[in-house]
Amino acid sequence: MSNPLKLHDLVALMSVTIGMNTHHTSRTNHIELSNVTGGILDYSEGKERTFPILDALASICVSESKSQVVAIGLQLQLNDSKLCLTLAENKKVKQSLVDYLHEVWGMLRTLSGIFRADRVGSGRPGPVFQYRKVSPRMPDGVASDARIGLFRHIYLYTRSKNQNRFEKWWDPLSEFMERFHKSRSTELVGIACDLDFAFLALQAAYKEYDCKVTVPQGDEFWECFYSLFEAATCIVTRITQENPFFCDVLVAQVGRLTYSSVNIF
Repeated sequence: MSNPLKLHDLVALMSVTIGMNTHHTSRTNHIELSNVTGGILDYSEGKERTFPILDALASICVSESKSQVVAIGLQLQLNDSKLCLTLAENKKVKQSLVDYLHEVWGMLRTLSGIFRADRVGSGRPGPVFQYRKVSPRMPDGVASDARIGLFRHIYLYTRSKNQNRFEKWWDPLSEFMERFHKSRSTELVGIACDLDFAFLALQAAYKEYDCKVTVPQGDEFWECFYSLFEAATCIVTRITQENPFFCDVLVAQVGRLTYSSVNIF
């Protein structure tokens, strides 16, 4: 897939644009700052943002409940202002998947444009500050409608996969949370309260909202649905990144799940 882009349009997808001599950078190669020719820099190694984004794109391209594998690679053609994505699957790639990825890409470009306009209008750092260590985060109130629209599009496409994952992990996770509550003799506070809230948000999302997406729903429905997943994801990310030892302590206190690990977020 090849789309003519200006360099700042890539901000919604990745944080660095790589010079002409490093198009085929592997996951282990270091990218020198002198080779960064555009974009908003996050880290000195482009792989730390580029490859996770490609993996994320590949993940939202999986729509079947099982036995489907999708991979995505890229090439940056700065002379032509193009970014080329190579899409591969463990069977023949359907045109519907290509069309879907085009649609997602267009939505990302829209987000990029809104974010760029907001930075300019608010006076926040723009391309002139492209070599700062951490790239600016899109504020919560910016492009909320576009974000929810993107979530809706992706969720409907990947629903079969999501349902299969939910059915696989929900019972052991529920049993774990039941033991978690029994192990607490006092009211939940702090991280423990956050974990319980994340579980309740996921429960509401899958039990009360997921079953209703088979028929058209209005904007308010999708805003609430999106908010539940957003809250659960933010909480779990914060716990695992900022308080990693809490998870180890919790497993030691409550006991392990029926399965060796859980990954439903």
